[in-house]
Formats: sequence, structure tokens, C-alpha cells
Amino acid sequence: MRIEKHAILLALLCLQIGCTEPYRRHRPAPVYGQHSGGAQTAVTTEPLQDTAPLSGEPIELSPVQPRPAPRSSPAVVALLDEAERSSKSGNLEGAVATVERALRIEPRNPHLVYRLAELRLQQGKPRLAEDLAKKSALLSAGNPALKKRCWLLIAEARKLQGNVQGAAEARSKANRIGN
Repeated sequence: MRIEKHAILLALLCLQIGCTEPYRRHRPAPVYGQHSGGAQTAVTTEPLQDTAPLSGEPIELSPVQPRPAPRSSPAVVALLDEAERSSKSGNLEGAVATVERALRIEPRNPHLVYRLAELRLQQGKPRLAEDLAKKSALLSAGNPALKKRCWLLIAEARKLQGNVQGAAEARSKANRIGN
């Protein structure tokens, strides 16, 4: 009984010491990124300051620059090659499944979403193709050529659904996008 009391007291003492350890700010871990030329560089960011300006003056923010689309991983490139082979051999279901696997790796890749939209249109699913092309157009903010192709695919999908007015609007929007 006496040993159990000592063990409990020792555990409480250790817990108290651990909880009273002063809070320390550590420098964040480096973030690695690809830059032009393919070289990987480490970028460190400083921790946020605890103080905010109290002056009531508006804070000027720099405009957000669109980031270039990241290069696809080797796995995604291999999956796209496999999807192309499946598509050319007439196996649209297999191609769709392969592109969907690639999208699980890179869910925000506008080229993958566009390819899936093309496949859905080939399968005779224009509504699904239209929705996917719209998503791809949203994701392709810095790529006007892809955005234009997306709107042309939307026009084709709408035409197949019997929406002639919507197809004309989509084609008009595609023509306004400069490459």
C-alpha cells in the first residue's frame, strides 16, 4: 500500500513538472519545393508574430499570384499512359477507372479532371462530362489553353443534351479566352 502511494505521488510529480515546462517557440521545419530548372530548394518560414497592428490603418495585402500547375508524379504519368492504352483499345471503363486512380493521387490536377470529362463524353454521359469540364476549368486558372478546351467540351456536352443555347454560350465563352 505504501509503495502504491509513492508511485502515485511520483507520477503526479512527473506530470506537474511536464506541464510546467515553459512554452518554447521552435523554428518551423523547412518546406521543400520545386523551382524552375528542377532544383529542389528549402524554404523556411518564420513563425507568426503574436502582435498585430493596433493602429486601425488598413493592412495592404499583395495580390495572390496564381501558382503554375505542379508537375505530375511518375505514378500519375504511368496511370495516364495506361488510361490512353485502354482508351485506344476500346476499354473506356478501364480508362475511366485508371484516370480516377490518378485523381486519387492528384485530386486538383486540372488535366486529369479534363481527361476524365473527355472519357465520360465518349461513354455517352454528357451531363457528367459537363460537370467535370466545369471543375477542370475552375482548376485551370493559370492555363488559358486548357480552360478554352474545357469550355469547348462543355459546349459539346450541352449540344448532346439538346441545350443548343447553352452550347452557344459555352462556345462563345471559349472564344473569349485567349491562349
